[in-house]
Amino acid sequence: MSRKLSLFPAMAALLLAGAGCYVPAPQVHKIVSMDSKVEIGEAESTQVSIAVGVGKLTITGGAKGLLDARFEYNIPDWKPEVSYEVKEGFGRLTVEQPSTVVGATWPSNVRYEWNLRLSNKVPMDLDVEMGVGKMDLDTRGLNLRHLKVDAGVGEGRIDLSGTTANLTADIEAGIGKLKLLLPSDVGVSVEARGAIGHVKARGLTNDGGTWTNDAWGTSKVSIYVSVEGGIGEVEIETVARDII
Repeated sequence: MSRKLSLFPAMAALLLAGAGCYVPAPQVHKIVSMDSKVEIGEAESTQVSIAVGVGKLTITGGAKGLLDARFEYNIPDWKPEVSYEVKEGFGRLTVEQPSTVVGATWPSNVRYEWNLRLSNKVPMDLDVEMGVGKMDLDTRGLNLRHLKVDAGVGEGRIDLSGTTANLTADIEAGIGKLKLLLPSDVGVSVEARGAIGHVKARGLTNDGGTWTNDAWGTSKVSIYVSVEGGIGEVEIETVARDII
């Protein structure tokens, strides 16, 4: 589910409400807690795609298989969809919220939370799309090669401080507040383009829109980060891994 698809239902509902049309609110039921586990199988590397239209998303490492997930929700139509296939040693995992029309007025007791743990055992490309809500992504321990994040609307935190291998990260800042944590002892280069909001960086030096830390150009490992757009605040900070 692309970001455009994830945001479209809510936007459409608001337009209908503004036009005087009645848009029913989602039906809230008892909270369901659902666990989902996916084994790595024969995959030697993986592509993981995660898409949440509305809600709270937490991603960490440490899964025994490829994915250990706990979902909590109280709108039956929003039951998360998980699919996985392996072809010629390459695994594709998709975890997404169904594209369901959302009411213009939400009940105050809507619950939609994902806690996902991913594998540390195989090289991984990770693609995260967040529509509206709160995101917390901690990549410590993950064997990431490439990270792509669409932060959407709301509050986001991306922790790359535990990265120990070369990594390229492409981030769309979205609307709201985004905090990006980076290691101080690994070479880091951050390029911010098209930001409408404020960019605040600590532990990095700015040279014409590119921020680098003291380890840049001297460490064996390098992290390249591109931050696009953003309406709100983007906070970038380098931290020592031993105090995280």
